Formats: sequence, C-alpha cells, structure tokens
Amino acid sequence: MSQRIVQRVKSKPVRAGGGSHHPTAPEDRQKLLLEIANVLNTNLEPELLLESIARVVRSFVHIDRATLALYDRDRDEFQIVALALQESSRIGKGWSIPHSGSRCGKVFDSQQPYLSVLDPSTRFYEDSPLTEEGMHTSLVLPLTVNATAMGTFNVNWRSGESEHEADIELLSMVADQIAIAVSNSRAFERIRSDAEGLKRENQYLLELVQNKDAPSLLFNCPSLAPLVERLMTVAKVDATVLVGGETGTGKGVVARTIHAWSSRRARPFVKCDCAALAPSLIESELFGHERGAFTGATSRRIGRFELAHGATIFLDEIGELPLSTQAKLLGVLQDRQIQRVGGTTSIPVDIRVIAASNRDLAQEVKAGRFREDLYYRLNVVTVSIPPLRERRNDILPLAHHFLATYARDVGRKISGISAASRAKLVEYPWPGNIRELENVIERAVLLNAGDELEIGTEVLPIASSAPAAVAAETTELLPLAEVEARHIRAVLRHTRGRVSGPEGAARILGLNASTLRSRMKKLDIKAERA
Repeated sequence: MSQRIVQRVKSKPVRAGGGSHHPTAPEDRQKLLLEIANVLNTNLEPELLLESIARVVRSFVHIDRATLALYDRDRDEFQIVALALQESSRIGKGWSIPHSGSRCGKVFDSQQPYLSVLDPSTRFYEDSPLTEEGMHTSLVLPLTVNATAMGTFNVNWRSGESEHEADIELLSMVADQIAIAVSNSRAFERIRSDAEGLKRENQYLLELVQNKDAPSLLFNCPSLAPLVERLMTVAKVDATVLVGGETGTGKGVVARTIHAWSSRRARPFVKCDCAALAPSLIESELFGHERGAFTGATSRRIGRFELAHGATIFLDEIGELPLSTQAKLLGVLQDRQIQRVGGTTSIPVDIRVIAASNRDLAQEVKAGRFREDLYYRLNVVTVSIPPLRERRNDILPLAHHFLATYARDVGRKISGISAASRAKLVEYPWPGNIRELENVIERAVLLNAGDELEIGTEVLPIASSAPAAVAAETTELLPLAEVEARHIRAVLRHTRGRVSGPEGAARILGLNASTLRSRMKKLDIKAERA
C-alpha cells in the first residue's frame, strides 16, 4: 500500500459502527484482529466465517455489505461463496462475476485495493446491480497467501467514498486474515477429501482381495472355455467392454476377471450397481459432489469415477440409468473428464470402463429408453454369457466349487454332494442362475449334518417339483418373462411373501432385495404376506 494512502488513513477520522475509539488506534486494531482470530479458530465454512467476521468488523467500522469472491481458473471467473450483512443479492452467494470487466478482476490482477463510487454507466460488471440495491461505494481488496492470489474481499457502503478512505488499512488487515482462513479451509478440505478417497479405495481393495478367486470361478465352467480365451485377449487392451446376460449369470465375475488379467490389476476394481441407487443419488455416486451442492451435502464427496482413476470401473445394470445421467456418462466416456455435482472444475480421469446389463440394450434403444450414441460408445467389445439352464455341464463343477468355499469358511468337512442332490441340481432350471446356485449351496452347507451334502426342500423348495412351465419345457413353451414370474411367485409362496431377510425370497433366488422388488414391479407381482 502506498505511503500516500497510509498517511491519509492516519489523518482522517472514521465513522465507527459500534466502537467508541478511533478504529485505527493500535489498541482497537489489536482488539479487532484478536476477535477475528477467535472467529477463525471456530469456523472453516466460508459463509459462516464471513458472516461472523463481518459482524466483528461492523462493531469497529461501519459497513453495509460484504462478499467473498474466489477465482475459478478453469472458467476464468469469480464465484461468490459468501454474502454477509444482506439477505439476498443479484450478485450474492452462488453467482459468478467475470474476470474481464469487473472490479474483482481489476484488483485480482493488480493486487492493490480499489476504492471508488459505484457508477452504472461505467464498464464494471458489479456497479449496476449494486447501485440498484442501494449501494454507493465499493472497496475491493485482494486475497493473497504466499504470493498466491485466491480472490477478493468486497465491501460496500450506502454512503460516499471520502468517508471510507481511512478504512482501507484496517480492512486490508482483515482481508489478509480472511485469505489465510480460506487457504486453511481449502487445505483442510483437500485433506478430508483425500482421507475419504483413501478410505473408500481401501474398501474396494479389500473387496478385490476377497473376490480374488473370480477367474478360478470361470475355469470351473467347461462350457465357457472359449469365452475364457477371449477374455485373456480383451484384458490386454483398454477397450470398453459391454457384458450381457441374465441376472446372476456371472457378469460381475467376467468384469473382475478382465480387471484381474489387465495391466490395471494393482489398482481398485470399482463397482457401481446402477439398479440399486435412487435416481436422485446416481450422479452424486458416480461423479461425486461439492459441499453445499444439495440439501445434506455437508462435505465434498469423491465419486466412483474419481476413485477408479488409473483403474477399472464396473457399471452393473447400466440399462437402469435415467436418460439424463446417460447423457452425462456419454460426455465422460468421450472427454475422459468428470465434474462433481455442484462443482465447476473439470477433473481428468484415466479409467477402463466395463458395463453390464440384463436387458437387450439394442431393444432399449429402439424403445427410446437408452441413448443410441451411448450404446455405440459402450458396444466396443461385447461379451454375452448364456444362462445356467443352457449350461448344464457347468452346474456340478460350480456346485463343488461353492461347496469347497463355504465348507472351508464354516470349518466343516463335507466329502461331496449326494447322488440324489446332484440330480436335483442338474434338473433344476435355475432362473436365478449362478447366484441362486451359490446361495443354495451356502444354505445347504449351513444346514447339513452329514459327510455328504444333502439338498433338502428347505433349501431348494421346488427342486423336485419345479413349475410346470419350466419342468415341462417340451409340452408348453412360454416367454421367459412368464417363466420368471411363475418362479418368483412360487418362491414367494414358500417364504409366505417375505422378500428380504435370511429367509426371504431374495436370498433364495440369489438376488439383492432391491433388484427382486424391481423385477416384481416390472412383472406386476405383489408379495402377499401370509
């Protein structure tokens, strides 16, 4: 600050809002800065911070309005992150101010305070709306820490310029304190964000370790030998893969296998079940959100695409995504950049995308429920998994694989599966596919008392009397949806209408409860409790 301004500050009296002493007196300045320091120790949220500081300043120097504007380099504009001493404004919180042609831009570039009367006829962006709100004078102060410019602290008065020249030095000290607070707040947010990212990444790594036998599961399926050879080739390149097949056929196993055989295997395998997310949360879950982006967003959250940076993201049941989210996902796949909900910064991501759906996406495109451009973007490499009923040779090898796994987990020695039970397993139509088979074997192991595994009716309730539509395929050919509906109804009758829980239909069918409810709604099935 020039000697001329400092001298004018020392020689001019200032109208104080609440203090009885001259606000530039050393004791008053020391008291003001001490009170501001106390505020900084209790607040990191910019809006609360500015409101508290403005009220402290107002007790020493009368001000009518204050805002905090932080510079966004990607957009080359200033974001108003806090407004104090005024209820609302055309350039209040959430509004942006252009770099060029604004008072904020002038001060940001010069790094010098700027005090002048507002004039709507000038080129400055802020003057017209502030004048309409009754403001007369503007003081804009730079926010700088360690030679890094972050934005501006803006103060306005309803009175004339000459009355506030003596306030510049004091308010510059306040701006310096605010700049330090903003810098600390950003550092704290980065640390918290990094900690959250590490925590969630560790969860995915743990899940990856717990599912390390995904490739071995495929090797237990003789009929999938050609598919395994193809996956070995696909895994070596970073092309997007679209996996198709009914629910429970092992689409997730295929996705994990591709990741495990790829060059990204040391990084997390990040899964997102699109069918299990509420429509209002899907974008936040995929792309993350900024603090204050919506009600309940109390802190910044890293999305799954950011967590998958350098790794693989698996979008399960992608056909369930709303069209609005499909459009944003298309942009991410094209540009390899994401933007958090409520954010303005584009974040580059290096990802391998594997998507899966139990729907025929080509038909979904024709029906207008799936974007054609997104379909072609995903449909680079296609992998189709047949249902288990078409792979009878895989049933017993998979059953023995699951038997070994769950017997080891519970510490039991079970030599094998009885002949009668093997016959039941092979004859059963498995509408829930591999997931249903796994759940049946797990339940049977828990209930088994002998050396051989017995599959009783309490585990496979209709194993010996499957619905006529399934058991008598040669006499009555029905649409797959009808077969599925009949089977779900039969299982619901067995569970007396219970969908979730240990004895619920979802567990018997090997489905998530939310997925089963979605299927029931689509098939117009009501769960009637007995």
